[in-house]
Amino acid sequence: MQKIGIFGGTFDPIHYGHLALARCMRDSLALDEVRLIPTGLPPHRAVSAVSPAQRLAWVRAAIVGEAGLLADDREVRRNGYCYTFDTLSEIQAENPQALLVWLIGADSWGNLPTWHRWRELLDLGHLLIAARPNFEIDAENSRLSPDLAEEFANRHVIANTDTLSQGKISLLSSPLLPVSSTQVRDLLSRGEDVSALTPVSGLLGQSGFYRF
Repeated sequence: MQKIGIFGGTFDPIHYGHLALARCMRDSLALDEVRLIPTGLPPHRAVSAVSPAQRLAWVRAAIVGEAGLLADDREVRRNGYCYTFDTLSEIQAENPQALLVWLIGADSWGNLPTWHRWRELLDLGHLLIAARPNFEIDAENSRLSPDLAEEFANRHVIANTDTLSQGKISLLSSPLLPVSSTQVRDLLSRGEDVSALTPVSGLLGQSGFYRF
């Protein structure tokens, strides 16, 4: 069975932490490919000052030469809000024999019940929760809504190549880098060097997008 990793986000801008996660998904779970999908119009956060097309261009530049990492432009092309349910449904329809392994950040996990068709979403593939440094799943789950806590208890498996399956949930154990897009934007707004944080620092510096 083909296994397709799905890594969506604003990528505003993309940085080495994003790439570390994508590589970890690919390598530790033997995925055939990982698709990085810049969101167009997200329903749960403020609209970026940077256009979806520009963020897509940064993603494409960042993954040049990275085997198995692909940029997917479907949300950039979509009109209206971009829902994960719609994106996964589209990709599954295009690849009916594939298992989708989709990633969300630990900060988004607790808010999953606010997502569009969230219960059905959990059945569309294998969900990976990307744990930030010092993230403790037990402490986080103690604050979950009862419905989400029950779903986790019923679906949780330890992530490895043998346990990947439809409707399951795992934590992604990965060497996460303590870097965020917010940090990169803040440094750029002060005219500081971000070449150690993102592979597209030259493009960001030239753009002037984050000079306030």
